[in-house]
Amino acid sequence: MSERDDDELMAELAAAVEEEAAVSDRRRAAAKAAFTWRTVDAELAELLHDSALDAGAAVRSGADGPRMLSFRRAAVTLEVEIDGESVLGEVIDEHEGDAAPATVTLQRPDADDRTVEADASGFFRFDGVQPGSVRFVVARAGWSLTTPWATI
Repeated sequence: MSERDDDELMAELAAAVEEEAAVSDRRRAAAKAAFTWRTVDAELAELLHDSALDAGAAVRSGADGPRMLSFRRAAVTLEVEIDGESVLGEVIDEHEGDAAPATVTLQRPDADDRTVEADASGFFRFDGVQPGSVRFVVARAGWSLTTPWATI
């Protein structure tokens, strides 16, 4: 193997830069999305409870009362109540030493994200939420929690 001179190295670098410009926006977006999955196991919350799955829920009319969902990751629990077009929730952090409020983002595959800030007690509300697939992302300095997709 021979050492390359500066002109050869600069020619290879120029070729690499030209190749980068040839990457389509679609492939760039797919690569960025794949990169975000590197921490998914550390951030994904577990569904603890869904009132729609309770024994006998198929017998009762599900429209009579609110639907309750509960998610947990590490020391953080997210409680969500869906009542018509209102979504009420609470972020419960067992390590309450962090005074920074949590932000809660409601994500839908077919609409823009909606973000609210939980109050000092961890409560939040979204109004005008239509039926369909949703997931929640809760973030606070030092941690985040992402729920699996749920159909409401």
